[in-house]
Amino acid sequence: MSIDEASLELIQECVQRKSPVFFSASEVNIVFQTHIMVIKNRSIVLANTVPPEHITAVAQSQQYFLKIHAVRFVSDRITTDGVHILFPLEGLRLIEDSRSAKRFMFDASERVVMEVVNPIDQETVLRKAILDMSTTGLSIRTPMQSKLYSPGQRFEKMKIIMDGKVYNEVDGHVVYQQTFLNQKGKSYCQVGFKFDNAP
Repeated sequence: MSIDEASLELIQECVQRKSPVFFSASEVNIVFQTHIMVIKNRSIVLANTVPPEHITAVAQSQQYFLKIHAVRFVSDRITTDGVHILFPLEGLRLIEDSRSAKRFMFDASERVVMEVVNPIDQETVLRKAILDMSTTGLSIRTPMQSKLYSPGQRFEKMKIIMDGKVYNEVDGHVVYQQTFLNQKGKSYCQVGFKFDNAP
């Protein structure tokens, strides 16, 4: 099955903006942040950010996942050109689709953060970098996994701050947290939130 036009446009936009994406494999419990170099020879060419200690497990995986701004694709195989990961467009399947929601794509130079009062102590102000955002939710980066970000935990009056100015204020709850390695190989936790009244 060939990739549809809407998905191809999303991928091309990601290439132009040099937006980060997330690559993972079924036999590895860590997600790898990377970016799309180019679309070439019917493949999505990804910068290879998989550390040597995870290469064997990645190679032995049965499925491979690519998350691009809350849209998640899966493939049964990947290849390599010796340097990059080649994620094939042929046979690519969509397994999580929020394309109907408006997406906000940030340039690498933009500073976009979420600021909120800790719902546990009702005092500490948390300020976290936003990794991606749509009209239905967002994900943030935090140094480590925490019970504070357990699925279901509610956060109220989350301020979305872009270039020092409050863009929006929303309520929502945690839907997941997962460990990821950024493009420099440093370990972080990604926490996903769904906004109230989101479909």
